[in-house]
Amino acid sequence: MSIRNNLKDFFQEMNTLLTSSEFIEQHRVNNSAFSRTRKLAFTDIIHFLLTLPQKSLSISLGEFF
Repeated sequence: MSIRNNLKDFFQEMNTLLTSSEFIEQHRVNNSAFSRTRKLAFTDIIHFLLTLPQKSLSISLGEFF
């Protein structure tokens, strides 16, 4: 299997994990806590950080989206 396929599988598994309701419930601070809907979702932030941007933040974000 190529590195490209391994990375693709890794990102798919990370996305599945981070969006699963079980994962969210397990890592919730307490039962009365809630999640806000943000302009930049948690999963998007994780994927962005995993791409290891090497340009300025504004350029990297523009290219990411």
